[in-house]
Amino acid sequence: MYRIEKMANGLTVVAAEMPSRDSVSVGIWVKVGARYERQKISGIAHFTEHLLFKGTKTRTARKIKESIEGLGGVFNAFTGEESTCYFVKILKDHFELTFDVLADMIKNSLFRTQDIERERTVILEEIKMYQDLPQQFVQERMNQLLWPDQSLGRNVAGTLETVSGIKRADFLNFNRKFYHPANLLVTVCGDVPAEHVIEQAQKHFSGNRAGQPSRFSPANSSQSRPRLDFFTKETEQTHVVIGFHGPARTNAEKYKIALLNIILGGNMSSRLFEEVREKRGLTYEIKSSLYFFQDAGGFTISEGVEKKKLPLSIRVILNELRKIRNKSVGEQELRRAKDYYLGQLYLALEDTLDQMVWLGEKVMYLGEPPTREEIREKIEAVTARDIQAVAGRYLKTNNLNLAVVGPTPKDIQKQIKDDFHIE
Repeated sequence: MYRIEKMANGLTVVAAEMPSRDSVSVGIWVKVGARYERQKISGIAHFTEHLLFKGTKTRTARKIKESIEGLGGVFNAFTGEESTCYFVKILKDHFELTFDVLADMIKNSLFRTQDIERERTVILEEIKMYQDLPQQFVQERMNQLLWPDQSLGRNVAGTLETVSGIKRADFLNFNRKFYHPANLLVTVCGDVPAEHVIEQAQKHFSGNRAGQPSRFSPANSSQSRPRLDFFTKETEQTHVVIGFHGPARTNAEKYKIALLNIILGGNMSSRLFEEVREKRGLTYEIKSSLYFFQDAGGFTISEGVEKKKLPLSIRVILNELRKIRNKSVGEQELRRAKDYYLGQLYLALEDTLDQMVWLGEKVMYLGEPPTREEIREKIEAVTARDIQAVAGRYLKTNNLNLAVVGPTPKDIQKQIKDDFHIE
C-alpha cells in the first residue's frame, strides 16, 4: 500500500505503509547525477553528496551523524548517473527526528571552504582507490567503450583533474540549480501513516521555492563495429568485461532481457557459472549484470581469470552467447529464471530499506510504480522465443565491446581479436 502526493512547489512524496515493521526507511532523492554535469566539473554531484554530511546552520558534521547512529540507525547516501539519494533506516519511533535531519542537510548545508578542501582530498583518494581495484577500473573502461565522449561514459566520482578544479561557487550554483522541490522526491517506507509522512514533508519543504526539473543530453548508443580496450596493468588476475548496449528502463523488453540475464549469468545456476567455473574451472567469479537508464541500457559479463586462460575463457563465453541466440531455452530453465526473478523481488520488498530504494527509483523514473501483480504478469508473459529474440537483438557482433585490465601481452591480444566473433 502506498500513496503518492505532489505538493504545490513540485515536491513529490511517496509513503508506503508497512504494518508490523519495527523500522522505517526514509529517503530524499534528488534528480541529479553524473549525466547532468558539464565535463569541466565532472564529479560535482558525487562531491556535493559528500559535502551535505559536513554541517548545516544548526548541526555540525558530528551532530548529524550522532543524531542517527546514536539511535542505532543506518545512515548513508549514493550518487548514480541519474540520481542522488540520502537515506536512513531507523526504528520507527525516531521518524520525525530522522526526517528533520535529512531535510536540514538538503536545505541548509553550508559548503564551507575548509570542508570543501578537506573532502576534496578524500575524494581524490577515493578515485585513486578505485583505479587500484581492477574489477572496478575495468567497468569504468567498459562504460567509456559503450558511451565514448558522453556523460554516461564518465566516472561518477569524476577525474583527478576535474575534482581538483571544482570551486565553492560551482557547488553553490549546482545546489541552487538542482536541490529544489521540483527536483526532489521523498520516500518513506515503514509502519508510519501516510498522512504523517505528508505532514512532515509539508512542514519542512512547503516554504521552499519551486524550480525547473533537471534535464540531460540524450545518450548516443549507436555502434557499427566491436570496440576493444586492453589496459596493461600488473595484477594477479586479468579482469574482463564484455558489454553490449541494452534497452532503456522504459522499454517493454526490459523484462525479457532481465530473464535472459538470469539464465546467462545472474546466479550460481546460470549457464556461464556452470560452463566457465563449474565445468572448466577457469575462474572463481563470473556474472552478468544489467544497467537501465532513462534512454539507454547496458548488459555486461564480467570475470577475473589467470592471464594464460584469458583467450579460452572469452571463447567459452562467446560460445554461450552464440548458443542462446541460436537455440531456444528450455521450458524448465525459463521457469527457474521466472521464479528466481519474482522470488528475489518479493524477498527484497519485505525490507523497508529495499522497498524504499525500489519505490524511489520507480516513482522518480517512471512516475508510478508497477504493482507486484503487474510485474508478475509481464514476467509470466515472456516466452522462450522472446528470450531468443532479445538475445539476437542485443548480443550481436556490432554491439559488442571488450575491456581488459591486467597483464595482456600482444600475442594474447591477437588471439582474442581473432576470436572476437559471435556470429
